Amino acid sequence: MNLSKIRYSISQAKKNVIRNGLMSIASLFTISCCLFILGLFTVITFNVNSFTTQIKDQCEIQLFINLGTDENRVSEIADEILTYPNIKEVVFHSREELYEYAMNDVFDGKEELIGNYTEEDNPFSDSYKITLQDISLTSQTVSQLEKIADVSHIENKQDVTNIVISASNAVKNLSAVVMLILFMISIVIISNTVRLTVFNRRKEINIMKYIGATDRFIRIPFVIEGIMIGFLGAILSFALISWGYIVIYAKFAESSFDVFELIPYINIAPLLCVIFIVFGCLIGIIGSSISMRKYLKV
Repeated sequence: MNLSKIRYSISQAKKNVIRNGLMSIASLFTISCCLFILGLFTVITFNVNSFTTQIKDQCEIQLFINLGTDENRVSEIADEILTYPNIKEVVFHSREELYEYAMNDVFDGKEELIGNYTEEDNPFSDSYKITLQDISLTSQTVSQLEKIADVSHIENKQDVTNIVISASNAVKNLSAVVMLILFMISIVIISNTVRLTVFNRRKEINIMKYIGATDRFIRIPFVIEGIMIGFLGAILSFALISWGYIVIYAKFAESSFDVFELIPYINIAPLLCVIFIVFGCLIGIIGSSISMRKYLKV
């Protein structure tokens, strides 16, 4: 297609958008709302994935050693732990460190809750904090470590981790379903808007067909009209999502809530912008193409 035909197609698309002013505005508003909700679920999915990754990176278990075990045996246990697969890192915590942590951090000001223990009758035992490579193999790894001699018990938070991962998977699946539904709704809206223009110009389209105009020449202005509405809807919804995310991120940064961290806006903005524009334009292309089928059959 040469430059003059491209200019003609863009000019006709602009006229169609203006000619159907009220319908175009209604479509723009509705598509912006759909893309906004779609973007909202996209942002939630991004952060759920990030949170799940944070949880997996913190897949740790605590191995406690029997009280009275001598130092040489404690060191040997570390060597035995490292011989097992799925072990990423092993960090030693002495019973003195645990006692000091409990008294100064956990029970600070409430020492009566831990009893009248002193450093001499320290109730804590030496332990190893073990970071795993694959969180899905936690149960098998724990079973192997429990067989080591002089191991008292192992604290495993696998149940909590499994709940978090299951919840995140459910959120991702729900997001995918909602995105698909909103995508289909947006296509129908664009299709109806372009169909109105096509219906008003159906006689003109038939005449153009009879005098030899190609389907592509007739279709392109309407496709561009759909792209324009989809693109404007994408820009508007992206601006709203960006503003909302920046505000929420700032609130999280100011709060003391540290269970998980939101992804910085600058890290997701480029990808989010691409997703909005691609979805907006794709909705316009598909919707306008569907609406043209009937009137191109002469």
